[in-house]
Amino acid sequence: MRLRHAAILTTTCLALLALTGCSAPTSDSAPATAPAETHVPTAADHEVLPSERLADRLLTAEDLGPGYAARPAATAGSPEASVEGCSQLEQLGSAADNPYAMFPNQGKRVFTGPGGAQLTEELYSAPSKDLSAGAGRIMTAMGACPSYQLVTATTVAEVRSQTVPVARLGDEQWGQVLTVTAGGRRTIVQQTVIREGAVLLVVSGSPAEVTVHAQTALAKATAR
Repeated sequence: MRLRHAAILTTTCLALLALTGCSAPTSDSAPATAPAETHVPTAADHEVLPSERLADRLLTAEDLGPGYAARPAATAGSPEASVEGCSQLEQLGSAADNPYAMFPNQGKRVFTGPGGAQLTEELYSAPSKDLSAGAGRIMTAMGACPSYQLVTATTVAEVRSQTVPVARLGDEQWGQVLTVTAGGRRTIVQQTVIREGAVLLVVSGSPAEVTVHAQTALAKATAR
């Protein structure tokens, strides 16, 4: 199966930065899990938001603090990569460049933080039942295979996938950590996915960055 980078979800996209010489952070320690939080429903829980309103709810560099900068979105096409050893991921191949593209209302912002840390925030909006079913399918496929390979024209990367607990934020939560090893380098990337009503938040990056900023991102994304 041939997939562009984005078809393997944001976590793997960020992990593959290591294969192209970018300064993605590495770590030998397991990510910390934030304490559980109690969700308080809001009047906007079931309001589907257009892309323009989602864009206004994305984090800014000022929200994150000193040392962060928004990174320009890539304009060139991503190199193609094939997934080997995970039939469940192959079934996501029909989702074009992004499995979340099934949700037309969306926004995205990419940040570089202190020490070259990477953080990506994505927002999607659709009826809550559609978000729940779509995100559940994607995360189930991503967690179905504990290991597989990503093969590009120049690199073979070994990927280990681990489902991790997520703080009880929003109505539903999913978490995953990918460890990508290629060319003697190892990169660890965490993805936290949270649905609150008709808004789906996807935060990806180094485990420390995701743990610190996911709650702030959710609060802004669902604010009245």
